Amino acid sequence: MKKLQAEIINNRLITGQYGDIRFGPWSFECSDRYSFVTLSDQCRNTRQVGDHWQLAEGDWALDYQTSQIDPATLRIRATLSARRDGLLQDAVIRLIFDKPTIQSGEIAGRKYHHTDSDRYRLHPVRTVRLMGTDGTIISVTLDRYDGAGRFTPYIYLRDRGDHWIIHARLLPIDPVDHVWLRWANRFFTLSAPNWLAQLVWNFPGGKAAFWRLRERLGRRCPEIQAVPLNRLKSSQSLMLEVTCRFA
Repeated sequence: MKKLQAEIINNRLITGQYGDIRFGPWSFECSDRYSFVTLSDQCRNTRQVGDHWQLAEGDWALDYQTSQIDPATLRIRATLSARRDGLLQDAVIRLIFDKPTIQSGEIAGRKYHHTDSDRYRLHPVRTVRLMGTDGTIISVTLDRYDGAGRFTPYIYLRDRGDHWIIHARLLPIDPVDHVWLRWANRFFTLSAPNWLAQLVWNFPGGKAAFWRLRERLGRRCPEIQAVPLNRLKSSQSLMLEVTCRFA
């Protein structure tokens, strides 16, 4: 009989296993134009004091909790609260699963196999599934969320390297406060002024063409895309609650 094993330290899942399926680390991420927060990798341009995070465009308090709620289910809950007015492009609960024992993934009614495409298959859905080679079905659901009236939920399924990556995300809704139109490469990042980015965004077809273009098309696409940001006022919060079930 398969058994769920999870190493949870300081409310973070470090590693886990269900039968032959391995997963972890799981994490929270958020970012503005200049700063990036993650609990499992290298942050960029941030300062942390306990649960408080100072970013270039805002100060935030993070409450992040991971728990095993029954023999085959894990739950992750994250609440990000603004300590002053600040801009954000997203807030994310990130789950990683090792590739070798996952046969395929399914989101928005379509099935995918791992080809290392690095495409973010992003949809306004609440459930994504992974099918194990041993018949296990992993269901990841976004059970609850609060976007403070400025963000709305999405889930993406991504095949990269030796992993399947699932993000439950809160992304800005229109009318957006800022548009970051950028071209990035390994040497530099060029950003359009906000007036030009807003012009492109509001031009007929502009949003559809450039919204997270690199993410949608995968690794063969140049790093050109428009990323909207919205402002949260002091004391407003974003919340995500995600459940992962093994069956």
